[in-house]
Amino acid sequence: MTIEKRDVFISGGGPVGLILAIGLARAGRTVVLAEKNAFDQGENGSFDGRVLALTYGSVCTLDALGIWSDLKPYTTSLEHVHVSQKGYLGLTHLHASEMKVPALGYSVTASDLGKVLWQNAAELEGVTLLPQSGLVDFQLQENKQQVHLETLSGQQTFEVDLVVGADGTQSTVRQLLDLPIEVKDYQAFGVIAKIETEQHPNGWAFERFTEQGPVALLPMKNHDSKAVWVVPADEVEQVKALDDQAFMQAFSQKMGERLGAFVNVSERVFYPLTETYVPTFIKPRAVLMGNASHTQHPVAAQGLNLGISDIQAFLEKVENATDLGEWSLLSDYADERKAHHEKIMGLTDGLIQLFQTESPVVGHLRGLGLMAMNAIPSFRKRFTKMTMGMK
Repeated sequence: MTIEKRDVFISGGGPVGLILAIGLARAGRTVVLAEKNAFDQGENGSFDGRVLALTYGSVCTLDALGIWSDLKPYTTSLEHVHVSQKGYLGLTHLHASEMKVPALGYSVTASDLGKVLWQNAAELEGVTLLPQSGLVDFQLQENKQQVHLETLSGQQTFEVDLVVGADGTQSTVRQLLDLPIEVKDYQAFGVIAKIETEQHPNGWAFERFTEQGPVALLPMKNHDSKAVWVVPADEVEQVKALDDQAFMQAFSQKMGERLGAFVNVSERVFYPLTETYVPTFIKPRAVLMGNASHTQHPVAAQGLNLGISDIQAFLEKVENATDLGEWSLLSDYADERKAHHEKIMGLTDGLIQLFQTESPVVGHLRGLGLMAMNAIPSFRKRFTKMTMGMK
């Protein structure tokens, strides 16, 4: 049996896996990545038609890794954000110009992101991409991980310094490592659609909090926006039954008058909202990243961005390392990231709890908070900086 040697094995060719592979290869490391879908033949997998929000901090990371110049033509800039709550006074505006940046973030379809990442990774000499392949098992042997894969060419074995699980919430790597996962069910569904508005978004995003859950509009190309509606689980069947006109009317009642009338809407995608976290996401010569270690409620659009910040921190940590799987490096990385994960997940969960409290007193207090943020530049800038993914 032939055993090939690489520095790192990555399970999962979603955005986190591919960005990490590109970053490692551009730092002179060798990587083998296994992905179950046939991305090379146009299959989408996790890179479907969903619209993702990239924070300014994530874009800076992609730029440093040489990815952004290829991705930018597919993106739409988010230059202004309007935040309000239904039924109470109070709103705040966030502006890129105030932060002296070209945009607070950017929207991009998952399919466009996947196309650019796969092409970038495929062009790098240090990356071996194995589509339609899956992880069977791995064992720690004499300070190396021996990784067994099922590929289009049959079974293959690789010897690596480090195994990375970037293979989603149902991570095979996590299951093989027997790492426990914590799950919080929000008893709600996210409803996503592309919606056309009468007026051009012109870089404006809108988020409105209601006591049943938030709704949002994220600008896309032309007159299109990504519509997000968080629906309680006991109401989801009613929303699924709505035709296009009824859906746009119901969404408008939640969102309010934004960008004129809603003109057209795509098919809707429904998915249950949960928060997951793997408290211990390292073991000897193995680490989990992205959705394999954490997923969040979409209220603050931090899911993918938290994964990208994991990648940035990891690449900085191992920049001068000769052994990427050294325990002291993994331990330091985990300590640093755990604190950051808890901060971001606490922010996300806190926003949900605050804005879904059904109390007129709390509602008016929320309104005062939004008005204070709008009136006090230092307060607003600090909040904006955090949502931009900046330190």
